Amino acid sequence: MKKTFILAILFLALSACDKQDRENTYINQEDRIDAYLNTVDKGYRIVSNKGSYRIVVSEGSVKDSLEVGDSLYFFYSGYTFTSTQGSLFATNEGAVVRENFINTPDTTVKKILYTKGALITGLFNGLNNVHDGERCNIVFSAKYGYGNTEMFNVPKLTALFFKIKVEKIVKNNNNQE
Repeated sequence: MKKTFILAILFLALSACDKQDRENTYINQEDRIDAYLNTVDKGYRIVSNKGSYRIVVSEGSVKDSLEVGDSLYFFYSGYTFTSTQGSLFATNEGAVVRENFINTPDTTVKKILYTKGALITGLFNGLNNVHDGERCNIVFSAKYGYGNTEMFNVPKLTALFFKIKVEKIVKNNNNQE
């Protein structure tokens, strides 16, 4: 009985340390993201939303901006992030595919219904109010990405950087979160 109690206490202590280590990692990543944002060309507009940062490289049409419930058609390239754009881990952008992959993954435009759960949190937050035709980069800590889970060839606790090219937004007038 005493041995079980000691093991339970030890497990709780280790879990608390692991959680604190994760939080420290997220804080360090957010500091590196802030430092990176300070190096971005001042001509680019930076949009901050709930832990995600969108760097608008090319403004799109002011006619339509993305809202929950709309359909989004886009190309993307996903990279790891340390203090700059790191290794490519996923893309549907034809030129990037041809340059980086032997086996050609799907290069068709990605279509999603923009709702919570359709994307990882960092992308969902970063794409909020993106404009039709916009080109942007979105960066966020692992807290809003894959967290403490290894996904694809992305190590756990890795900050992410996405290059996005919005092809089209279809207003569905069906706003749902």
